Amino acid sequence: MKNYLALIFVFCFYSGTIAQTAKPETSESAILEKLHWIIERSDMNKVRSEFQKICNNHHFPSLVSGLKDGSYKGVSPTDDYGYRHEVIFEMKGGKLISVDYDEIHTTGHAKQHDEEYCKRMLQSGTTPAIAYPIYENKLLSKQDLNQIDAVSGASYSLYRFKLAILYAIMNSGQL
Repeated sequence: MKNYLALIFVFCFYSGTIAQTAKPETSESAILEKLHWIIERSDMNKVRSEFQKICNNHHFPSLVSGLKDGSYKGVSPTDDYGYRHEVIFEMKGGKLISVDYDEIHTTGHAKQHDEEYCKRMLQSGTTPAIAYPIYENKLLSKQDLNQIDAVSGASYSLYRFKLAILYAIMNSGQL
């Protein structure tokens, strides 16, 4: 009986020790959330380097070609300005055939169709109504997130777009 109790004690002790020393959160969703906050709260140089480094370290794909046929949707957490970054795309025959991206405010309005916002942003050289279709078309033609160049004045939006694509792939179970 003493040996039995000792065995139970040892088992409980080691189980507790293992649980306490488990690796920190490394799930895809936690990694994507980290990327989200890097994009939202860092200068562009850090965003560029950290985004690529994290994607490489976790073997996140840049190519969308080869994903299973079907519709995909990705949505980031809401940023400090009240926007979610949303993408919907469709794959057919291993190729991306359509993509729609926008940033949607908690009030429901989309940046791409917000005329006042676009007027203010035009001072930076572009607007969501100009930049988002460029990003969508580049992804359609290149099928590779790493082959999309930033539109001047919309660099952060490029990384939000890429992140939304990764969320969509994660939601499909293929990340």
